[in-house]
Amino acid sequence: MSPRFLAVSPLIPARDVEEGIAFYQRAFGFELLYRDAEPAQFAIVGSEGAKLHLFASQDKHLADWTSLRIEVDGIDALYARCGEVGCVHPNGVLGSKPWGTREFSIIDPSGVCIALVEREEQTR
Repeated sequence: MSPRFLAVSPLIPARDVEEGIAFYQRAFGFELLYRDAEPAQFAIVGSEGAKLHLFASQDKHLADWTSLRIEVDGIDALYARCGEVGCVHPNGVLGSKPWGTREFSIIDPSGVCIALVEREEQTR
């Protein structure tokens, strides 16, 4: 039997984990699933199949070079929410891509870039 990959939970650097928790709650509506201490040095935020593991790191280059993609349903509502929060990347506005997705990008407070992606057939 071939292996099945069921979920991905990326580790992403956060200069301030508490700030990261608050950001992902506002921008994505994620819940706090785990916090190691107060103030947190490690936390997990998420919703349904998407979970982000935030770890304390003062390495700005690490955050600036960290990027990931999250597949979503309901991208228009998420884009509006992220627009209200003010985290849409200036070069990452919502648009259709030639590879069959609609997507936009955000930048979190530490500089991590996340593309939110919806397959075109989901929007029809």
